[in-house]
Amino acid sequence: MIPSFAEAIRATTQPCTLLLLLPCLLMAVITRGRWAPFAAICLGAVLGGWLFIANVVSLSDLQLQLSGAIVAIAIAVLVAAPDVTWLTWAQSPPTQTAVAGGVAFVATLWWRPCIGEELGSILTASRNDVSAQLPGITAYMLGAMVPVLAVVLIMRALDPSERVTRRAALVAGGLGLVVAGALAVGRHDELVTTFTR
Repeated sequence: MIPSFAEAIRATTQPCTLLLLLPCLLMAVITRGRWAPFAAICLGAVLGGWLFIANVVSLSDLQLQLSGAIVAIAIAVLVAAPDVTWLTWAQSPPTQTAVAGGVAFVATLWWRPCIGEELGSILTASRNDVSAQLPGITAYMLGAMVPVLAVVLIMRALDPSERVTRRAALVAGGLGLVVAGALAVGRHDELVTTFTR
């Protein structure tokens, strides 16, 4: 499991991981580096990883577009909530935690990984016995979330003012809308190609 964890950390430096990592990083910023959303992000990524190796979910073009639209709407609601009175429910920690986990889960389904030695062996062995590969893919997905942990720790250490936090959430939300919006208009393949060049 440690080699899988280490390989995933190395993979976070590769562009092919950005489609998984970027939405998760942005959610960590939007939710202000709180621990519960971070845990939900990790859980969403792990569950998505399990489905990935089990080959249970393979999104069609239409499903990719719909998931992009849903994620774009969720991000817009979270970012707009402090300024829109009828969206105050979206400011609650349970709502933000659930959305963060959901976005991470969907981002895992968007992801097209760089296949290294460890992930390759997990994927190959999963053809015969998926359940035996769950610890390995869990370690891999948690390793991929190390940069998200770094963002959470930095935000907590800096403890920025409400004004700075709000601006960071607006920037992160804008970037998240660009990525999710690109998927919503059918640009998944172009994003994957761009990130893997």
